[in-house]
Amino acid sequence: MSLVARADPRRLSRLLERLRLTGLVGARVLALGARVDARLEAEIRRWTAQTAAAARTHELTTLAILSRLEQQGIRALALKGSVLAREVYGDVGVRSSGDIDILVAPESLAAAVHVVGRMGWTHQAAASRARELPVLHETLVHPSLPRAELHWRVHWYETRFATDALGRADRPAAHEPLIMQPADGLAALMLFYARDGFAGLRMPADAAAWWDARCDGLDADRLVEETAGRYRELAAPLRVGSELLGALVGLPTQQRAGSWRQRVAAQLATPFDEVSVAEVRAKVGLVDLLLAPPRGAKASLRRERQKIPVGVERPLTRHDPPSWHLARAEHLLRIARRWAVTVAPAAVRASHCRSGTAADLAERVSQ
Repeated sequence: MSLVARADPRRLSRLLERLRLTGLVGARVLALGARVDARLEAEIRRWTAQTAAAARTHELTTLAILSRLEQQGIRALALKGSVLAREVYGDVGVRSSGDIDILVAPESLAAAVHVVGRMGWTHQAAASRARELPVLHETLVHPSLPRAELHWRVHWYETRFATDALGRADRPAAHEPLIMQPADGLAALMLFYARDGFAGLRMPADAAAWWDARCDGLDADRLVEETAGRYRELAAPLRVGSELLGALVGLPTQQRAGSWRQRVAAQLATPFDEVSVAEVRAKVGLVDLLLAPPRGAKASLRRERQKIPVGVERPLTRHDPPSWHLARAEHLLRIARRWAVTVAPAAVRASHCRSGTAADLAERVSQ
């Protein structure tokens, strides 16, 4: 707490705001009775009060959607958001939430979209789609309530983990929403972290809180290895995510990145760094490519191409305007340039890191 007292209140406030941890860290600091600058304390209390009101709306809306899906015989659970905050923090006001993320089985996705649509949300369907299922989720928007994203999986690489986790989920008590088993919930948070390109501290904080609330007395390495063994396509992101969580939030794990691709992906972690949107997008795409399972690189590159803002949601043909093809080529060149600038320093650090990725990350954070 002496560090908090000595910290520059303005810099601390900006850092917490940028990391989206004002409520979580700020509330904890105030609860411990630390000496805090009066203006910073007022800002924390104001942020918490504002977030609490929005979080209650988010929670009630999420529960209403889950209840309606259940009434229609559709098994569903909330991912992240206010339900997670209530479960692991005991207070939805300490964690801001944006979209409502809900997991359903792939065979129930179309029916779930219909049910939520009848509640007032509008389905934002792609203009065309080669496959029956979306890449990750269906998106529905509402004129006054949070956007809803109906997921059939939680990570690009997997097709079974989310469905199995939904089937294993149970209720902490009667009339409460379904929640994942401890190992599944921890794995899901690691996968969200990997999907975000190992950026920021919000997801590591959630994973640490989940561990404290749901995994008491369990073996972290055993949980990770059992999940990685059952779902081999997720082994790389789980092992890298586990090592980073050990370095950043003290997850009790001995996991270490194995291959050079995993070591480079771990070096791309940016817990505190202030980076541009372009840099974040580049790192997300790079982590996706580096940790893709065998024969997954093509799908990873295809996902990167789908981000290209050419004005259409279908593959280009020779009959399309030249400007669209030029926009695609320019965007691909920008991606290549950002990847080259991003991956070179990470590769150098990975090749010279003798003490392990986690120790190297801890050293970079301390600096």
